[in-house]
Amino acid sequence: MAQDEAAIRITLASYNTALNSGKVSAVLPLYTQDGICMAPFSPSSIGQSALEKAYEGFFREMKFDVKFNIAEVVMAAPDWAFVRTNSAGTTLHRSTGKTVSEANQELFVMRKGSDGRWRISRYSFSPINPPGS
Repeated sequence: MAQDEAAIRITLASYNTALNSGKVSAVLPLYTQDGICMAPFSPSSIGQSALEKAYEGFFREMKFDVKFNIAEVVMAAPDWAFVRTNSAGTTLHRSTGKTVSEANQELFVMRKGSDGRWRISRYSFSPINPPGS
């Protein structure tokens, strides 16, 4: 279990780096083929094609500088786990040129593939800063 938790932490660190780099090509391999991202105020992005489109939109509008902190990793089965995180930092909104404080709470459902790699199966997050802060 310690080895799986370490591998999950590596996947989430890679996601953090990919998000801050703004590279869709770095984000997509971290998701399962049927992965889902559930962003606030948006319909769910389901599957690699929808994820690609969603992240292209995110990165076109926003430049992230955030850090994820893992609050807990829970192994639910040999090939399933969930991870609760908190993130904070800043986001530059390209359409306005404004940089704002960013803080979220996140829930990742992770799945271990037949290749032994842990990937994001489901990802949901919500802001913890009040609107307009």
